[in-house]
Amino acid sequence: MFKIAKLDQVEQENVNIRLITQEQLIFENGKKISSESFKTLGFDIDGKIGNDEYSFSFELNCRLEKLLKLPYSEMVDFNEYIFGGETWLNVKGLNGVEVQMDIKITRYLKNKFIIFLTFYTDYSYDDNDYSGMIEITFDLDDYLDKKGM
Repeated sequence: MFKIAKLDQVEQENVNIRLITQEQLIFENGKKISSESFKTLGFDIDGKIGNDEYSFSFELNCRLEKLLKLPYSEMVDFNEYIFGGETWLNVKGLNGVEVQMDIKITRYLKNKFIIFLTFYTDYSYDDNDYSGMIEITFDLDDYLDKKGM
């Protein structure tokens, strides 16, 4: 579910969850001392309201295994799991706008998750403010299998 503006239902909704590689750099006293690559998830959600196109994207900053440590049936603040500075709302083909968001995740069943987020903008290229909500469900097993775990 992707709703935006006056919480109008977005049409032609498309959710793409992809396996991506993140690189984590470790610095000490301003110098890079090591780097480490790991697989995680990226989320792209897009749709239309009338002729206006909207898209929202974000990436996780943690290994997939960290999600397996989340408790069952408990809503957890998910902000610390999101890669900072890489959450974008694209409106009507304009460049990405950074959003303020509140994001929660709930683990249910074995490895199935629901992400629920609300967002708003302080600034946009067309001088409009935007707000909305998104709900995404996924099965982590679909991505752990691709990772070769």
